Amino acid sequence: MEVGKKGRGKHWTAAEVRARQQAAEALKRAESVSLKPPAWLGTEARAIWAKKLKETEGVDLLDVLDEESLAVYCDSVVKYRLISGQKRLDIDDHKIMQAYSRIIAQYAEKLGFNPSARARLIKKRAEEKKDPFGEDFD
Repeated sequence: MEVGKKGRGKHWTAAEVRARQQAAEALKRAESVSLKPPAWLGTEARAIWAKKLKETEGVDLLDVLDEESLAVYCDSVVKYRLISGQKRLDIDDHKIMQAYSRIIAQYAEKLGFNPSARARLIKKRAEEKKDPFGEDFD
């Protein structure tokens, strides 16, 4: 994320820029997590799986609990491509493509694959404040 750069959104203060840069750095994972695709995932979907893991390597976006969601995302992309590659599409094909498009967009948002999801995650981490009294009363 290029926070605080000219033409990149709002005019941030130096403190906001630092907080967001620190939050973005906090997303970087110290150790890698080993995600394994489920057995039901097809060959083409596994290729998308590997591509997404490579794209998010070193960034703390995905965890073992996200395996099924990532699998559904990859499978939906493959099915969308399969239908969109047909020479002639009827109305049902368009409806199915629309449904897969919604699934892909929803899962991309949940998995942090689009810029707005990553920005929201970074912003949330930057704005987290530690409660100075929380530990005293737990």
